[in-house]
Amino acid sequence: MNTTDEPDMLVARAFPTSDLIFAERVRELLQRRSDPKAKGVCEALETSLRGAYPAVRATTRDSGAGFGDTVIYVFRDGSVTSAMEAVEWISDPATARLVTDRSGTYVDANERAEDLFGRTAAEIIGSKAGSFTRPDDRVTDDDAVWRALERTGRLHSLAVIRCADGTETPVEFVTLKDGDGPGRNVTYLRERH
Repeated sequence: MNTTDEPDMLVARAFPTSDLIFAERVRELLQRRSDPKAKGVCEALETSLRGAYPAVRATTRDSGAGFGDTVIYVFRDGSVTSAMEAVEWISDPATARLVTDRSGTYVDANERAEDLFGRTAAEIIGSKAGSFTRPDDRVTDDDAVWRALERTGRLHSLAVIRCADGTETPVEFVTLKDGDGPGRNVTYLRERH
């Protein structure tokens, strides 16, 4: 960290490293930071991310060497250990299931997805993925999400769905590239408690 009035050179590391959506949100928020100091940025990141990631914690690296960029570690689950690695639940037929085409438009929604979203399949189909996510928690660059899915074949993260009646439901989701055939990605969702 510097001791002048110049902004700190900040780099963020998001954990778990497998949550590419969380990492993208952290990157976007860091890019838009208004506070020049690391402590203020940590507080702002936590405040901005807490809606979708209630256990989030941001901290700076100890400045042992005293030079270089300040690194902010952002822990989605409050520590480096992830609380949601197992995904057996996606094979449960009662799990909410949505299908998107290559453009990220919903083309199918099961009955459980209707219940979770508080909307009929007809209201969901034709909308873009993320349309029902709480606006403050959305990734700004949708293309970054689709590039990550293309590269890794799988996304696993948290979100908050805003239902038609305004209620909000925290969810965990897994998206699988081509999970319903070529060009048809499947997203499985379940409520978080």
